[in-house]
Amino acid sequence: MRRASILMLTSWLLSVGACGPASGRDAGPRRGSSGEETVVLTVDHRSRWRELRIEGTTDLPNGAVVSYHITHALAEELPPSEWPAQNLIADGTAVVQESRYWARLNTTYWPAGAVRVRVQFPVAPQPAAVGERYGEFGEHLTGDNVTIVGASKVVTAEHTLAWTR
Repeated sequence: MRRASILMLTSWLLSVGACGPASGRDAGPRRGSSGEETVVLTVDHRSRWRELRIEGTTDLPNGAVVSYHITHALAEELPPSEWPAQNLIADGTAVVQESRYWARLNTTYWPAGAVRVRVQFPVAPQPAAVGERYGEFGEHLTGDNVTIVGASKVVTAEHTLAWTR
């Protein structure tokens, strides 16, 4: 009986271990030897009749908050009093859930034209665990997609699309 129990326990441990990531690369963001973190952040869009959906993937943990900034090209050509819609420049935040984030924007009255989308991390406030891991001002961030903005390190993803009505 003892031998059967040991065999079952060993089989279970091996099967649980086999379910983990095959390499460190698959395990999500890793703290480097210097204590810094890399972050994968992508952005794309979907459009429907009067709606623009900004969406992306990331290896940030659930609950992390990303910020987005959307600019229609017409906003840079005309004064705000002449805009056909009030939201030709829009910004907000989205919460990461299961490696994804998204936000919707009403595009009623938007004319055709180029639209620029910028998504960034971190934005304050973050959940405590996220702030501790990446730093309140991104001080633990590293990688090719990290830029310095003022006193902060920021991960940025950008996307440009042609808006058609």
